[in-house]
Amino acid sequence: MKRERSLSPSDLSTPPKKKILIERSTESKKQRRKTLNEANNKLRKPGGLTIPVTNKHVFGSGTKYTSSTNMGSFADILSSQKPNFSIFDEQTSQNDEDEEENENDNKKGGAEKEVSFGTGIQTVLQKQEVLTGEEDEIAQHAVKAKLYCMDGHWKERGVGTLRLNYPRNNEKAPRLVMRADNVFRVILNISLFNGMHVEKSQDKFVKLSAFEGSELVHLAIKLSTPNAADELYKALMDAITSRV
Repeated sequence: MKRERSLSPSDLSTPPKKKILIERSTESKKQRRKTLNEANNKLRKPGGLTIPVTNKHVFGSGTKYTSSTNMGSFADILSSQKPNFSIFDEQTSQNDEDEEENENDNKKGGAEKEVSFGTGIQTVLQKQEVLTGEEDEIAQHAVKAKLYCMDGHWKERGVGTLRLNYPRNNEKAPRLVMRADNVFRVILNISLFNGMHVEKSQDKFVKLSAFEGSELVHLAIKLSTPNAADELYKALMDAITSRV
């Protein structure tokens, strides 16, 4: 026989735990279904796309943005971004549109004349005569040489073409003129006179003493070959003796 347990004071003070089952009535189910149908009718699109409203939690549902009229639904965004063309349709590129605009502009305003490069600006160059002071002289002898001057020791003045010039009217004495290459700066301009000291030194040098203004200078002219030095020495001696 089973013994019956006597009730303790704690059993009398605490009611037994029971599961409370809440069953939805038929009327509440009908009301909820009616609410869902009305929501579906509001979301129905002209194209026939219907977004059913369910009580399942999906991405973005249950947040403050689902009820915002500015944001709209995710389906509205997708439908607005849906392209209205097919990839198989013939598409016009941006270059074609630019060409059509250019053709329309040419038809309205007329075709513009093409201007070749450099024709817009014309530079007129005028030939100018540069006077060197040798226009009334004849160069009897010319040779490429290097000029040195004695200033405590021999210093190089420059390299250029040495010319022995005779005046056309023979009123003046012959002179030696030398200009530096590239810059054409005058580095020698002396007149020959009777009794002028000229000597041939070593194989390629010709030395002479002359006046630059009122100052006596000692010069040395270096030629490329001994034969060039001999020819210059002979030409200088002939110019000096012709003044006797």
